[in-house]
Amino acid sequence: MTDPHFVALADVGLPMIFFAWPLMVCALIPVIVVEALLVRRWVPLSYEKAFIGIAGANALSTAVGVPLAWLVMFAAQLAIMLPVGLAAERWNWNLDGPAFEVVGTILSSAWIGDEGANLKWIIPGGMALLLIPCFFLSVRIESWVCLRTWKNSIPADVRRAVYRANVASYLLLFILACGCVCFGLYTRKP
Repeated sequence: MTDPHFVALADVGLPMIFFAWPLMVCALIPVIVVEALLVRRWVPLSYEKAFIGIAGANALSTAVGVPLAWLVMFAAQLAIMLPVGLAAERWNWNLDGPAFEVVGTILSSAWIGDEGANLKWIIPGGMALLLIPCFFLSVRIESWVCLRTWKNSIPADVRRAVYRANVASYLLLFILACGCVCFGLYTRKP
């Protein structure tokens, strides 16, 4: 017998942070390697200093930046989706169909509703969208950490190198997430 409280809770959906944070933690080591090697090309540092600085910066940006980015996306979701939902109810808008499914998924990437089989593309799609605010927060947090770690380096060079390294690592993560979206869409049941 199924507990009705559990069924009601399951219908509410899940916060994307439950998926995003573990995935970002798993990506931490490859991101640190890529970013440290790239930063070292643009800032005169030893391998040890580059890896220590980038590792600390990425650890902090993952611990603080990912939850903050999720909060930003969740606030945007509430600010947009609640009025749309109320308007749809008031004026009897038909929100069924593929166009609203895609738009609704984009706008609700912080909280995954009861989507059933569509989770194969909705989770990586939400992750791809969550990478956007994560990128901007990561650049800020990691620049701050690296400037304090590499005090003898030229600040403009450090900021530029951290920005470029984050562009490279987030582009790779975004391509991976989009590839998972395409795979999920391709393999979903009609």
